[in-house]
Amino acid sequence: MRITVAQRIAGARVLVGALVSAGAVVAVVATAALPWPSVASEPPVLEVTPAPAETVLACDGPVLALGRTAEEADGLSVAAPVRTTVGNDLGGEPVADAIAQPDVSEEGAATRYLQDPDGRQPVSAAAAVSAEPSASDVSGLTASACRPPQMESWIVGGDVATGSTGILLLANPGDVAATVQVTVYGVTGAVTPPAAAAIPIPARTQLAIPLAGIAGGEQKPVLRVTATGAPVRASLQSSLVRTLDPGGVDTQSAVRPALTQIVPGLRIVGEVSGAEGASTIVRLLSEVDTTATITVSETGDADSDREPEPPVELVGGTPVDVDLGGLDEGDYTVAVTAEEPLVAAVWQTTGFGAGDDYAWHTPAPAISEQTLVAVPRGPEPTLSIVNPAEEDVTVSVAGYGDDPEDVVVPAGDAVTLDVDEDRLYTIDPGGAPVHAALGFAGESALAAIAVWPDAARPQPVVVYP
Repeated sequence: MRITVAQRIAGARVLVGALVSAGAVVAVVATAALPWPSVASEPPVLEVTPAPAETVLACDGPVLALGRTAEEADGLSVAAPVRTTVGNDLGGEPVADAIAQPDVSEEGAATRYLQDPDGRQPVSAAAAVSAEPSASDVSGLTASACRPPQMESWIVGGDVATGSTGILLLANPGDVAATVQVTVYGVTGAVTPPAAAAIPIPARTQLAIPLAGIAGGEQKPVLRVTATGAPVRASLQSSLVRTLDPGGVDTQSAVRPALTQIVPGLRIVGEVSGAEGASTIVRLLSEVDTTATITVSETGDADSDREPEPPVELVGGTPVDVDLGGLDEGDYTVAVTAEEPLVAAVWQTTGFGAGDDYAWHTPAPAISEQTLVAVPRGPEPTLSIVNPAEEDVTVSVAGYGDDPEDVVVPAGDAVTLDVDEDRLYTIDPGGAPVHAALGFAGESALAAIAVWPDAARPQPVVVYP
């Protein structure tokens, strides 16, 4: 077969093309095997502090009694009015407005306080209430701070055992209706009772719901309150009657999940009377399995020789009560840590006889900026400040109108200061995170209020443009 010149040229072109293609493939493969140069840049980040807005504080209202008449076993009535301490850092008071309580048979409105900023400058406001009912079914001391509403709240405390009464207070202090779902954590895990799946709460209204109606049979429940439409203020009023003798009353505020929960200001004022049960108990809950560590330290004794508490294995969704045993007279801090977020609270009683009282001590979030605190009326009020850091912290404390006093809080320890009832105080840690709580303690009176960050000062927001 004779090959022409044109055919030879075409064949040469095909061969050259094949060689070039093969070389390109080899080059691409070899290049892919080499490290490629990278071009990366960090996204811009801005930390923006929002302009201050109106501060809304909702108070719990009067102490309620359940089922005082045989004709209305679930009826609610007012057992005692509250005494209010309120003010702002301008020397005045925020605007007061009533919150209706349609569940209460008598006149028993709660209160909300509204504080506007001064232009672009925040105006701090604080309010707290207390009461000392003395009746055959409700007796003792109760105190609580007025707080801003939240979209999610956790209540750690209460029970429905014989003689115990719990009333869940759900306040909507805003001008928009809210719907609330209450999830109950107990021995079988998380359950949402049908009656608590969607509770409508009109604007400027507080509902009072008997705990037995949503957590029947649970002797150590934890409640999660989730709001839609508008935030709500959740708290729990509880009382106890032993046989025919009142055994105390308390109103506890909601808590937030965290890896570390610090409860300051646990005051033991004397020997606990009676021997019917544990006088100090920690209730814990995590939504997932984890191990919790409980540390009890006495104020002024960072090197205490108290034996550490055994680790507590938590099953997700199941509350656990831990007995802390007998504590000697003094001031204590309880810290709970875990590798997963958890909620906690400490129950404490003065005794188990007639006229004794108890309180649920809730964790105190960290505060690092100046905070205004209202101290309501009550016996022997104190302010406890905990410093969890490894260095000493100087905290400025002042009664409103007084010169500030610098208080050194040792590293890993706490201090307890006497304060005046029915007065405003400022606490300024100067940027160092500390935890604080107010406490009231007597032979037959017990109450505690955790100090929260100032609601009037907006927190910085991270923005990614």
